[in-house]
Amino acid sequence: MEYRKRLEEIERIEGYITRTPEGIWCYELEPPVDVSLPLEEQVKILYETARLTHCNDTMARMYGYRNAEEIKGRLLKDFLAFENRFNRIGLSEFIRSGYKTHDSESVEVDTGGKRKFFLNTALGIIEKGRLVRAWGVQKDVTFLRSAERRLKRTLELESLLSEIARNFLRTAPSGTNEAIHFALSRLGKFCDADRAYVFLYTHSGLTVSNTHEWCAEGAESKMHRLQNLTVEELRKESLILLRSQGFLLMNSADEVPKSDESLRSFFLRLSSRSGVVTPLLSNEDDLGFVGFDSVRGQKLWTQEDINVLKLVSDLIVLAFDRKKKEADLNDFYERMNHDLELARLTQRSLVARDFPSSPFYRIESYFRPFEKVGGDIITYIQHETGVVDILFGDVSGHGISSAMVSGMAVLSFRHHAKTGISPADGIQQFVRDLKPMVVEHHIAAVWARFFPLERKLVYSYAGHPPILLFRGKEMQELKGMNLPLLIFDSIEYFNESVQLQTGDRIVFYSDGMYEIFNAQGRILDLPGFHSILLEHRNVVSPEEYIEQVVSEVFSFSEGSFGDDMAMLVLDITA
Repeated sequence: MEYRKRLEEIERIEGYITRTPEGIWCYELEPPVDVSLPLEEQVKILYETARLTHCNDTMARMYGYRNAEEIKGRLLKDFLAFENRFNRIGLSEFIRSGYKTHDSESVEVDTGGKRKFFLNTALGIIEKGRLVRAWGVQKDVTFLRSAERRLKRTLELESLLSEIARNFLRTAPSGTNEAIHFALSRLGKFCDADRAYVFLYTHSGLTVSNTHEWCAEGAESKMHRLQNLTVEELRKESLILLRSQGFLLMNSADEVPKSDESLRSFFLRLSSRSGVVTPLLSNEDDLGFVGFDSVRGQKLWTQEDINVLKLVSDLIVLAFDRKKKEADLNDFYERMNHDLELARLTQRSLVARDFPSSPFYRIESYFRPFEKVGGDIITYIQHETGVVDILFGDVSGHGISSAMVSGMAVLSFRHHAKTGISPADGIQQFVRDLKPMVVEHHIAAVWARFFPLERKLVYSYAGHPPILLFRGKEMQELKGMNLPLLIFDSIEYFNESVQLQTGDRIVFYSDGMYEIFNAQGRILDLPGFHSILLEHRNVVSPEEYIEQVVSEVFSFSEGSFGDDMAMLVLDITA
């Protein structure tokens, strides 16, 4: 009977390991590692000798293998790149923390050479003062990290293009060359090019010359050697293709057809190992072309690089035509504003407007950014149980950079809220997720979890103005203040809770709602804003309540405001 119970227990454990969505692994140390050795030496031994002896198929598939048998026996160094800072820190923290770690991030590669991001939780087994093995689980967070990188790069590009466009607009026609050099240098660096250049047709289109050039450090200038080249040297067919296709791309010299020796010769004269060019077209006139080169190594140019090059082409053409085509330049600026408007709509999609419908509660929100895009955060996750997690926050500053940080915060919240983590632990995760990437902003936030059936609110503050509870004629500030995120390391955040009643109203708000001034320079301040909230407390509809409060605030400021403004109202209806 005892043997059968043991066999059933083993079968249950093996079944769990087989079905779990997380990777499970065990690395053995042979020989075991003396835990009294210096930290750096232990790290090196772990990296060089730890061998994978047990894992499930889930882990194997994370690396592109079919099953666990294909990777058992491999060394830790086969997966981890030691030169990566995150990996070295992870191994060091594992040892410093007593041979255990929780959600330590590692950067690894799969069978196709693609980077993968994992969160690892591990526990080392110590016997007689020696580390003999370590068991652990890992979660694949590659998609989340990729989304964060895409969002960050998109916002960086939008900010950069806006900066370059404004520079062109501010520059007098006499400073056009300086504005072009500024654009080439900034976009060349952004696209990781070695050279960025402009060629213009000269002598009525019979020759072409390199008129503007930016070179990365270590890249040789070629501009002085590329003057008055005859158009025949570029081959007419290539120029026609450039105009019709909108770009010419060479990821390597081998890609250029042998029949097009002129194009191959042109790239060789640039000493280019790979390059991409787009035309400079003003209405029906060919002015020349602009391009990026890689001369120190081969680079695979992406569609984003081509799009960036086309944008800088448009800017340069508009700069050349500024005197006689001022209207065209304004049109381009309108296009840039349109792009910023799209960024604003994207950012607003991260600010929740529609909330779950329920007989137990109603939720309404309000958001108005100071600039086209803002840094305030209003988002939620509804669990299958009906429980609702709400994140309400404010990123310091405003504009694109604040919107980028708020976007990353929303991604982090949506990822961790789905796991059921407590509000305080969830806020702590923000520090882990955002601290390595955010250096010039801080976040004031409150994470609240609402249990409709129990009429209970559990919340945790991070430097945010207190939540207000309206019950009858009374207004109460919910306790539990704490410091903002990303200012200091190693801050502990705490959960607070409050029992609610039918008829209660909960109000969240950002500091932009009360840090406003009237024409005489008098500030509304928090007491003044509280008075407005109390004055309209009897308005039944949360939507009308917000509308009247906002109207009073704008009446005080005479329509002006200096920061992002946000509110959220939660009414307990049953």
